[in-house]
Amino acid sequence: MSLAVREPSTPLASGGKGAFLDSSVRLSNLIQELTMADVAFVVVTIAVFAVVALVAKGVTRL
Repeated sequence: MSLAVREPSTPLASGGKGAFLDSSVRLSNLIQELTMADVAFVVVTIAVFAVVALVAKGVTRL
């Protein structure tokens, strides 16, 4: 059984008390990263469906 760590074992370089996200990470950066992940997911999904369509088209020619 593992226990959660409540305090860091070493002090933070920023001198803060500690947080899940460092203060240098802004909410706008997080939103931008999530948006880019969504865009990448959509692009990959479209690419996969395009490949499946090409394979299905090739199979029907057999």
